[in-house]
Parts: sequence; C-alpha cells; structure tokens
Amino acid sequence: MPEEVDWPLLQKHMFMKMCYSGLGVVCNKEGGFGDDDFVVEFLGEVYPAWKWFEKQDGIRLLQKDSKEPAPEFYNIYLERPKGDADGYDLVVVDAMHKANYASRICHSCKPNCEAKVTAVEGQYQIGIYTVREIQHGEEITFDYNSVTESKEEYEASVCLCGSQVCRGSYLNLTGEGAFQKVLKEWHGLLDRHYLMLGACELNSVSEEDYLDLGRAGLGSCLLGGLPDWVVAYSARLVRFINLERTKLPEEILRHNLEEKRKYFADTCLEVERSDAEVQAEGVYNQRLQNLAVTLDKVRYVMRCIFGDPKQAPPPLEKLTPEETVSFLWKGDGSLVDELLQCMSPYMDEDMLNDLKSKVCAHDPSDCDDIQKALQKSLLWLRDEVRSLPCTYKCRHDAAADLIHVYAYTKSFFRVREYDAFTSPPVHISPLDLGPKCADKLGGLPHKYQKTYGGNYCMGQLIFWHVQTNTEPDFTLAKASKGCLSLPEIGSFYAKVQKPSQQRIYGPKTVKMMLERMEKYPQKPWPKDQIWSFKNSPRVFGSPMLDAVLNNAPLDREMVHWLKHRPTVYQAIWDR
Repeated sequence: MPEEVDWPLLQKHMFMKMCYSGLGVVCNKEGGFGDDDFVVEFLGEVYPAWKWFEKQDGIRLLQKDSKEPAPEFYNIYLERPKGDADGYDLVVVDAMHKANYASRICHSCKPNCEAKVTAVEGQYQIGIYTVREIQHGEEITFDYNSVTESKEEYEASVCLCGSQVCRGSYLNLTGEGAFQKVLKEWHGLLDRHYLMLGACELNSVSEEDYLDLGRAGLGSCLLGGLPDWVVAYSARLVRFINLERTKLPEEILRHNLEEKRKYFADTCLEVERSDAEVQAEGVYNQRLQNLAVTLDKVRYVMRCIFGDPKQAPPPLEKLTPEETVSFLWKGDGSLVDELLQCMSPYMDEDMLNDLKSKVCAHDPSDCDDIQKALQKSLLWLRDEVRSLPCTYKCRHDAAADLIHVYAYTKSFFRVREYDAFTSPPVHISPLDLGPKCADKLGGLPHKYQKTYGGNYCMGQLIFWHVQTNTEPDFTLAKASKGCLSLPEIGSFYAKVQKPSQQRIYGPKTVKMMLERMEKYPQKPWPKDQIWSFKNSPRVFGSPMLDAVLNNAPLDREMVHWLKHRPTVYQAIWDR
C-alpha cells in the first residue's frame, strides 16, 4: 500500500514562474520526495462513461453560441489495465466539486510526477507518483496527456509550464492533420459501413474476433452483455486501430519534419522518429478509449430500450431483390411512385396515364433474374423521362440522371430504428459552465435530460472515434447525403403551390456530382446544389458504397454515360 501522505506538507499555493499560471501545488515537505515516491491519490466523483458524456452534452447545449473558452476541467480517466483478467474499461473521475488537492496539480510538458493506476486492496485507484526527486518548495506537476478533437479548445488551452520542451498547450490535438491521415484514407464513412454491414450480416463472433479483441486488451468487462453483432463490429474496429498504429508513425514523422523545416535548418531524424512513435502510441490509446466510451454509451441505450442489450437486433439488413423492386419500382412511396407524383402537375393527363401504363408493363417482379430486369427497366425509364420537355420548374433531364445512378446501384440496405427514449436527469451546476454561461442558471443547478433518437446506436457506432457528437444519428444523416443515400427524385420538381426559384442543373452541376463520385466518394454532396435528401432515410445504397463493398472501382459504364450523354435541355441560368 502506498505510504500515507501528511496533507499539510502539500500546500495549495499561488505561484509565479515565467508568467502567472494560476493555482497549483508545491512541496512543503522537508527533504522533498525521492524518485518513484507516492505523492497523493486523485479523488473525485466517479461517472460511468455514458453518464459523463451525457452531462457534457447538456453543458454544450447550455453553452450554445458562447464564444468564451472552455471552462476549467478537473476530470481524469480511471482505466482498468488491458492486462486485467476481465480486460480494459474506463470510468471518469471528476474532481470539479468533490476532490482533494490532487486535482489542483498543474500540467507540465516536462513534469516531475505522473498519474498511474494501481490496485490497492482489490480496488483500482489513480495515484500521483514522482518520476524524479522533488525538492522542498518545488512545484508538483504531471503531464495531463489530455486530448481534444477541437482546434478552438486546443488553442485556448495554453500551457505556461515554461519548459524547453513545452508543447504550447496542455491538450494534444488529435482531430486534424497527420493524426487523422490514416483514418481519412482507410476508415471513411463508407468503410465503416462496410465493417458494420459485415458484422450485422453474420451476427456472430468468430474465434479470430475474440483473439484480436483479447490482444487489444478488450474482454468481458467491456464486451460482456453486448449483442454479437456489436462485438463482431468491435473486432473489425480493433483491426483498423492496429492498422493505423503501423501506418501512423511515418505519416506523423513526415508531417513533423515538414513543419520543423519551415523554421529550423537542422532536425535530428532519430529524435523526430522517436517522437512520432510516441505520438502514434498516444493516438492508439485514444482510439481504444473512444471505442470503450462508445460501447459504454451503446450498452446503456440498449439496456434502456430492450432491458437486456443482447436482445438488440442488428440495425442494418440487406434488401432482397423482391424488396428492392418494391423500394424502387412498385411499392407505395417507391422511387417511381414519387417520380410520377412529382411529374403529374407538369404533364398532360393522357400522357401521364400512358407513362403509368408503360411503367406497369415494365414491372420486373416476375422475371427470373430480378436484379438484371430491374436495371433494364430503370434504364428504359431514364430514356422515357429524358424525352420529356423540361422547364425551369421541372427538370426531367436531372431526374433521368438520378434514375441512371439508381439503375447502377446493386445493393440497398434497410435501417432498423430502435425506440426513442428520454434519460433520467443529470445535474449541471453553474461551475460546470464557466463564468459567462453560469448566469444562465441563475446560480442554481440545472437538470438536463437527454433524448436518444431511434438511430442513436447506429450513429454512435459509425462515429465511434468522436465523442463530441451530441446527436450522432443526425450527424450520420448529414454525412450520408449523396455518398450513401442518394437524392430524392422530387429534388428536380417544384411544388406547384409554392413559389420556386429556377432548378439549376447544368454542366457545372454534373461535373461536381461526378467529381464527388470519383474523387471524393466518401464525402457528402454539396448542400447548396439542386439536390435534396430525406432527413432519416429508411433505405440507403449508392454506387460508391457498392465499390467499397466489392473492393472495386466505380462502375465505368455508369460514369461514361453521365459524361457523354447529350444535353437535352440547358437554361441560361445553368451556364
């Protein structure tokens, strides 16, 4: 057991260094501390991860539109070691309200102490231990090793330690630049859906999955009680995290060298390589932390909805050929049904009825190869729609292009939403908000209740590496527009009862669409163009997703037609 500390020997102290840096703790012990001495246990209120981040969501909501820096924070992760028999997990220890002096120890980029998790009488605790001898009167410091995804928060969190190796901030920025290079290249939105679809389709955990999870230190403590598809998805995420760990050091090294050579003539390659390895290891650990937090959030939501999280069904299911025909051709609200409704104000009744009869005649439902017949029918419809006269309110030419894209989409997937629910309240005090926003509460605590939407679990699992999304389901819907979920056919037809601007769909728009499809297939389409999208699509699919699922290039035939088909209508505002 660590040696008991005489609390009067640690003194809360206002100190001056190179510049004022606030409250801190200095050693007042005669003779100081030796190397690897226990200094103090870090005490505070313990939150399960889901509840801590639920509280942060409430704080962000109350701080909305505030430009003041983030309030001081005194929280730290208590992590169950990866080598524990039950595996890795974490909780949050918040020392904002109930704490000891440990929470007032300042950060330093060259500290004399470190925070370590130790087991004492069967309980894990966070202890502050020296990393070298500390003299009487010397400030006690440790490296917070904190990370943020926010550039604004990073720049506001100025470090005043004054050491020669000062990083300038007591936070590490992991949301930009080299730290994100591998994630953006190998783990985009469609890549993550590929992993999720594989896990949902199998809905079982393989021996290889358990081995990979175990090597990462993930065991029953974190994974216990979760449905098989979530565990299988977690194994796929761990494989990406491992891949990133092997590729990231070179990316960070390249970035660091480029930055330093702007200001310094000479750099030591070995030192920079070592620093890159340390930074890559930090990203690796943060990825595991984020995965643990995500699984804790998802387990909580599933428990509230289903009682037993294991009963939560997979959120994605591939449509059968028959279901695809219903979605695109003949069902209520199908693509063709919506097209005919949108076209009706702009077509002669006889022409519209004639088109409806032809659509019925091209129903692919009874064909032996439904998928091939459906594509043939859609391409026929494309040509029929292209032959109709356009106006500034009805862009049949644009609708035909979209039908063409649907015709070359091979796989569609149904989204299974869970029930929405509202969580019990968490309490937010004025101190949690910072001085300016605290006035909103009038000096009294605020009760915040978070509502979890039906697609929350799906959104959180897809954005597992980000914990600042208050509503990950809405973030997913926005990020999916175009690349994953194709536009509405109604985008190209003005509603009769509403005044309408011109529907702009010229060569620039088509070029932009093709550029997204070919060069940036995992990014959403621009929102300032003609396209509109459903906010919560129940079915999604795209040629770009097909390419990822099949590890193949984008369908060349589809792209060639879009690039070379003749222009049938061009208004002056299209140029």
